[in-house]
Amino acid sequence: MKTKNLFTGIMMGAAILFNACTVQEDNIGDVIINPNGGGNTNGTIILEGKITEDRNLTSDEVYELRGGVSVVDGVTLTIEAGTRIIAGDVGGVFSYLAIEQGAKIIAEGTSAQPIVFTSNKSTPNPGDWGGLLLAGKAPINRGTTATTEVANLTYGGTDATDNSGILRYVRLEYTGGKINDDAEYNGLSLYGVGNGTTIEYIQAFNGNDDGIEFFGGTVNLKYAIVTGAGDDSFDWTDGWVGNGQFWIAQQTSAAGDKGIEADNLSSAPDAAPFSNPTLSNITLIGAEDGDGENKGIEFRAGTKVTMYNTIIKAFPGKGIEVDDDQTLINLNNNEVIVRNSIIDNVNSFDLDHGGATVDLANFATFNNFTLDGSKAPFNNGGSSIPADFEINGLTGTYEFTIAVDGLDNFDPSTLGTFFEPANYVGALQDGDTWTSGWTRL
Repeated sequence: MKTKNLFTGIMMGAAILFNACTVQEDNIGDVIINPNGGGNTNGTIILEGKITEDRNLTSDEVYELRGGVSVVDGVTLTIEAGTRIIAGDVGGVFSYLAIEQGAKIIAEGTSAQPIVFTSNKSTPNPGDWGGLLLAGKAPINRGTTATTEVANLTYGGTDATDNSGILRYVRLEYTGGKINDDAEYNGLSLYGVGNGTTIEYIQAFNGNDDGIEFFGGTVNLKYAIVTGAGDDSFDWTDGWVGNGQFWIAQQTSAAGDKGIEADNLSSAPDAAPFSNPTLSNITLIGAEDGDGENKGIEFRAGTKVTMYNTIIKAFPGKGIEVDDDQTLINLNNNEVIVRNSIIDNVNSFDLDHGGATVDLANFATFNNFTLDGSKAPFNNGGSSIPADFEINGLTGTYEFTIAVDGLDNFDPSTLGTFFEPANYVGALQDGDTWTSGWTRL
């Protein structure tokens, strides 16, 4: 069988044109709304403080986050398709938007009219502002509840089906404001978010830290792109047990670390519930940022995982690295699963960290691959990497073609109702258009 996947480029999203608004100063709950906030954002509506009443943001206005803006328990923030929200820092305090436990955000853009959160700077850079944070009541393994490392939000609980709202066709640009060496914002941070929440068609673009990070919870993520993350593109910890499908990570030479960094809990790797997501149709494309260390995936601190139809390509470091005793124990118990996938790196696997003994033969047999020199493993029922496997044109428009002969792909729709039929490797195939219109380079 021949499967040919084509990523026809992360196209520039439609330009959002806006006019200055002239409205009177007002208060909505504890949020200060000031149409003339000063700086280079004259004419924007300033939001700061707590949103304590239901609020609608409309596409005929431009909004600026000033400091931390939080939607409180029982309140819904609705954002219209095509709305533009800008943010920066004031006196070194980074702006962010937080959806607290019990609150909801309904942000439903479209491919033609995405909702865009971006920098308020005329020359934007990664780390110009904080990011978007959702805190839910789903289970975590750091205790029944915990407090976020930024913004001091409570998260976690016992409601796996908790609903924090809807994010659809949302782009988050230039996030990742750094507070100190131990605390930075991500593009999208999901703290104990439940699977009643809908999150799909999300792009994190040129952030200074991680693109999208899960801190426990049960939330699912579909159709996600992280471009130019300064640290990890996707990250999970604290016992995340959700599903993911159609993810793309594209590193750049400016900065980056791992395509996926996966933890259970660093302070207690055997903490329950274990991080144990199920993922399919993932494309991770690396780049050299000068240190030679960028990795496709690092499984560590006791995580479990099941992955299908994944491509890992062009990382100067390892394709997949497995660290720490508990993670290796999980691997030996067939609870670290990577199947029907291509790992095409100079160094593809590193499974010998920690003190646990690795049963590599069992791992290879269970996951149905054979070691094939420097490019091992290629999961194809014992076949070697086909000669025509290639990715072309990773510069400019980010267009590349992946051609694979003989790959035994997997239909993830057999895993449950969340997953769509997609028995091909990677996040895209010929003719796919889900990245078009709302994303940007």
